[in-house]
Amino acid sequence: MGKPDVLMIEPGYIPDSLIERIATSTMPPLGILQVAAMFEQDGYPVHALDFSVMPMDGRLQRAIQKYDPAFIGFSCTAPCLPNVQQMVREIRDMGCDAVILCGGYDATARPEVYLERGLADVVIVGEGEFSAVDVANSWPDIEHVEGIAYVRNGEMVKSPARTRQLDLDSLPMPARHLLPLDRYKLAPGYRKSPKSSSVFFNRGCPHRCTFCDRTIFGQKMSFRSPRSIVDELRYLRDTYDIREFRFHDDRFLVHPRRSEELLDLMIEERLDIEWFCAERVDKLDARLLKKMKAAGCYRIESGVEAGSQRVLDLIKKGIKKETAVEGFRKARDAGIGVLCNFILGFPTETVDEMMETIDFSIELDPDYTAFFMFQPYPGTDIAAQFGLPWDDDHRRFSRLPHDSYVVSNQEMERIIDLAYNRFYLHPLRIWRLAKQIDHPEDLVTMGMGALSMLRGGFAGGTGAPAS
Repeated sequence: MGKPDVLMIEPGYIPDSLIERIATSTMPPLGILQVAAMFEQDGYPVHALDFSVMPMDGRLQRAIQKYDPAFIGFSCTAPCLPNVQQMVREIRDMGCDAVILCGGYDATARPEVYLERGLADVVIVGEGEFSAVDVANSWPDIEHVEGIAYVRNGEMVKSPARTRQLDLDSLPMPARHLLPLDRYKLAPGYRKSPKSSSVFFNRGCPHRCTFCDRTIFGQKMSFRSPRSIVDELRYLRDTYDIREFRFHDDRFLVHPRRSEELLDLMIEERLDIEWFCAERVDKLDARLLKKMKAAGCYRIESGVEAGSQRVLDLIKKGIKKETAVEGFRKARDAGIGVLCNFILGFPTETVDEMMETIDFSIELDPDYTAFFMFQPYPGTDIAAQFGLPWDDDHRRFSRLPHDSYVVSNQEMERIIDLAYNRFYLHPLRIWRLAKQIDHPEDLVTMGMGALSMLRGGFAGGTGAPAS
């Protein structure tokens, strides 16, 4: 008798602001696809649903009726929690008694929430590739499985942590064949191709930014070999005709020697692809930037986060403002564009400091910039430092009032609208962006965004709770 079916689910969430609806990239969910590949390698029939690109039109119910899965796995981030709650309720209302596994950043940070609310039979804590399969192979005798949390006799039990997986080459390629890859693409306006995919180079981040969640991978780094990455890029190019990629890592140049080995191999293999990655402004090396350009890199995404040095020090970003100016200059000199991210509304951040951030974004003059409202994600150092609550009925631009927040949610939305207006609604920037549009549908989308900026409510209109 064969092994039972497994259903993996990316729950997604519904964007509440126009900026998210028109400017969000969709990439294959590598987390659940990596776990799916491990299940397949162990002989399980696996299916996947990604509700970040699929409508909730009865697909979940049809999948359960068709496959009758014995195990259902969810990837859980804090914004997705309402969707997870709804889907678990629907699963149980159908009479499905599948074992529900919840993993991901939020489940790892708050396993008790998922267990106490009956959203999970087992929470996968940390990296999930081996623990999830071990649970399925051992069920219901899971006491010996490492890296999980579950309830026994009314109490939560956390097993010993699983040792981090450092040999990333031993993992199979993510099971992308389980999802419709033609639905994934980068955000309108700066994509180079009608479809894109993501790959990962490393896991972990050695830095200590207090707003960032490091609950799964922590600060200890692990890497893939250059050969395994190039083989995967070539496979995706030749099998799916995907020629645009995003390196789905916190930092591409975190280990310069390894990065250079990968760049040299990409150049040698002449892959004929384009790609972008993330990197800190203080780690942009002029020599390596030239190699990145030669290997197909066209843009770097960098989180500067704030234009106030006090706020940068508060969040332990570890950079100076002048470092950001110099890093952007190096990228431009290498012929690589820059996408810059800022966060507004950190605890104790004043309106004047937020205006300083907006001014700094204009001074840096990246090709694109994005402004986000600060969110106190569970498991982050800053949430613990200030005792910040989390709204489980969370929408992207909402947060619970707190004494450390200088302005209300509604005022924050107006400030973010102002930031977008000041950055984008300038004739020279509009002209520069228009020249980069390669796809007619992007022109329509960006036109809608411009009209919304002019009318106000680009980032607002979410019904965020009042302070």
